[in-house]
Amino acid sequence: MNRILFLGFFLLLLGCEPDDICSQSIQTTPRLVIEFFNIENLLDSKTVPGLFAVGLDVDGNEIPIYGETVSSREKIKLPLDGNRNTTEFLLYKNYNIVDGDIDGEPSLITINYSTQYEYVSRACGYKNVYTIQGFDIQDDADNWMILFVVQSNEVNNENTTHIEIFH
Repeated sequence: MNRILFLGFFLLLLGCEPDDICSQSIQTTPRLVIEFFNIENLLDSKTVPGLFAVGLDVDGNEIPIYGETVSSREKIKLPLDGNRNTTEFLLYKNYNIVDGDIDGEPSLITINYSTQYEYVSRACGYKNVYTIQGFDIQDDADNWMILFVVQSNEVNNENTTHIEIFH
């Protein structure tokens, strides 16, 4: 009986086609890649201490980003909303929670974009490809982000830096 089950399972595996499974190595909908640079030396990347990001919905409510953690880093990858043409994020520098209150230096960024759908495969379906139409950093009290450059308008993979922010 065990041999029959094993043989049946083996034949089932042989029946799978390569395009029945979406491989982890295939990039589906890409995230926006932002890299931070030193305002005093524009060619040097610069770590943002305690960097943390949250998304904002249409009403301005904070939306947690899956997998986002507080860490000092030079790059961040942010998901754009495929159902809208604008996404907003609060990027915190020196993010910390003290006695239940959020401490840090938040700055609001707004990304305007158009969305196209690109077929990947039968198993993976379609992915969103974004074209950046506009990017803005809202002025605030501390202005820790001083200048930005859109390096690539096309957000079609996560191997390219799309936005450079100088601080």
